[in-house]
Amino acid sequence: MLVPFTLIPRVSEAQLLEYGTALCGDTINFYCLTVGATVVQKVLITPQGIFTTEKIVIPTWEMLWPNETEREIVMKINRRNIKLQKGDVLAVPCDMQGKTFMDYSPFPYQIKTTEKLIIWDPSLLAFGAYDADGTLLRWGPGVGGRDFCPDIHRSCRTKVGTFRIIKKEKADFRSSRYPLGCSGLSCAKMPWAMFFQENYAFHAGNLPGANASHGCVRLFYSDSLWLNKNFLEIGTRVIIRPYP
Repeated sequence: MLVPFTLIPRVSEAQLLEYGTALCGDTINFYCLTVGATVVQKVLITPQGIFTTEKIVIPTWEMLWPNETEREIVMKINRRNIKLQKGDVLAVPCDMQGKTFMDYSPFPYQIKTTEKLIIWDPSLLAFGAYDADGTLLRWGPGVGGRDFCPDIHRSCRTKVGTFRIIKKEKADFRSSRYPLGCSGLSCAKMPWAMFFQENYAFHAGNLPGANASHGCVRLFYSDSLWLNKNFLEIGTRVIIRPYP
């Protein structure tokens, strides 16, 4: 029987550097997989002779989990959607039979509230979207601002507090600030951005399993699209929990 994830304690900033590894201590619910590499040889026969070439192949998410539902579970548990590299450590549920990612929520399935809201927790690296009755409609990975951004020489943690959605953008929206000195198409993509402060937004992006942004909360593309189109409205309440 799966232990409810709401019982797993909040982890430290150091542990968040390898979120999947932090779950590997739970040997009841998970096993750990270290991504390897395979050397593939190819023999070429030409008029000049026989030649052998070698290519290093690192498995993709699709190769490791052909089942889309299981792949979504593993990616969301590890808070990662970037290309796999040799040596990556991933936490994999021991039993995914008949389950979806909603069975692995780090948030409670019911809370007390009088209005719909979204919560993002930098310790859990995840968001939870609740309706006005306090029922969890969806959760997903979310990585926020880093402790320190070398390019601006300061902390760029996501602003903590209670806010409201003030602006929503479409799929082709881009940053006007990063990377520094960017202009037009050279600026970072921020698909389906949903701003809760002037320079802070939820948007689709790359998630490496750790807080990694300049202050925005990066989400999986499917989650950002759902929030933008089906859940968040101008004025929806936003709660950003404190960093550990």
